[in-house]
Amino acid sequence: MRPPGSTSVIWISGDTVLFSGVREVAARFTVDTAILHLGSVQFGLTGPLRYTMTGRDGARLIESLRPRRVVPVHYEGWSHFHEGRAGVEAAFPAGVLTWLTPGVPQEV
Repeated sequence: MRPPGSTSVIWISGDTVLFSGVREVAARFTVDTAILHLGSVQFGLTGPLRYTMTGRDGARLIESLRPRRVVPVHYEGWSHFHEGRAGVEAAFPAGVLTWLTPGVPQEV
């Protein structure tokens, strides 16, 4: 728990996959809100190589990160996303994710 008046930490994963450098964030910081780029992005030209985490990767990451809030972003809308909202949601325990609605302001 943070002391009153302390700064909240928001971490934006960016386009990345789950690897030791990403896991190190959990060891170095107390993250309040994790904004995770998911969707399992892949391009035909690069074959099976992924550019963003799957929902399952994100769920494994938050086990050690333990943020108060998890906001999935960047998971659908283009053909290079291979896992949409349903796949992401299925990978996380119920009630863990904070879903944003495009164009609707929401306090996180």
